[in-house]
Amino acid sequence: MAKEYLTKIVIFIILSILLFVFINNDFDLWTIRRNFEQIKYQTEIEKYAKEFAIEKELLAALIYVESRFNNHSKSSKGAVGLMQLMPSTAIWIAEELGYNNFKLEDLNNPEVNIKFGSWYFAYLYQKFDKNLIQTIAAYNAGERNVRVWINEGWEGNINKELPFKETDNFVRRVISTKNFYKENNLEIYGLSNLNLVLFNLS
Repeated sequence: MAKEYLTKIVIFIILSILLFVFINNDFDLWTIRRNFEQIKYQTEIEKYAKEFAIEKELLAALIYVESRFNNHSKSSKGAVGLMQLMPSTAIWIAEELGYNNFKLEDLNNPEVNIKFGSWYFAYLYQKFDKNLIQTIAAYNAGERNVRVWINEGWEGNINKELPFKETDNFVRRVISTKNFYKENNLEIYGLSNLNLVLFNLS
């Protein structure tokens, strides 16, 4: 009975918050959902963020925007797993890392997917002279496309919309999510969904 009552209170508070945000013309369902979702695979995130010198909040943001921490996620273009790696890219990464007997099914393993995705992001970061915006864009749109944009005058910032709408949204969401995780305690987001909601409302 107490649990049922608590659930009703939580639902009421959430609906009140949504109504407040909507009335103030700042309604963004994607952002609201992100703010209440649990960060999974924190052990793997911290391990490979450290190994490949990536901010753990950035790595968590990349994974969330790519797959919402669904390790069985698969895009219409064929990208697989938590960090949405294309099969051809994953095979190349496996070769670069000396990963023997690699199979595409391995990308459903969070440990493998995060390791490969982290290595690839660190590789792009060096290729783009440590320009974070260009690197995030390249992770989404591909290195070749971003090189074309740079040659056409794009300076690697988000003051103007990127040529690909999908990539523009991706970059902005990754940066927004990274900043959100940095401004809050990343470990808090390892809580269960109910405890996370209660923490956000406290």
